[in-house]
Amino acid sequence: MYYIKPELFELGKTILQTPAGNPVPCYDLERTICDVIRSRNKIGTETFLSALKQYAASPKKDLNRLDEYARQMRVSGVLRQYLEVLL
Repeated sequence: MYYIKPELFELGKTILQTPAGNPVPCYDLERTICDVIRSRNKIGTETFLSALKQYAASPKKDLNRLDEYARQMRVSGVLRQYLEVLL
């Protein structure tokens, strides 16, 4: 568990429907990638790299939104290092 600034709590927040039709709040793909980057030392290298590879291969990726989120969450330097290799 880690703490985030209150102004970042709503960043990337969205609502998805469960198979039963219930609304569930969650974060979008780009916010999740930024959270993975922030937690990379805790989750392990294999999981971290797998998440980035899957994001890079995803047709749903939005690199502009990812860059915006990364700047706000102060992980843009690390993100660029890894995405330069993958893209």
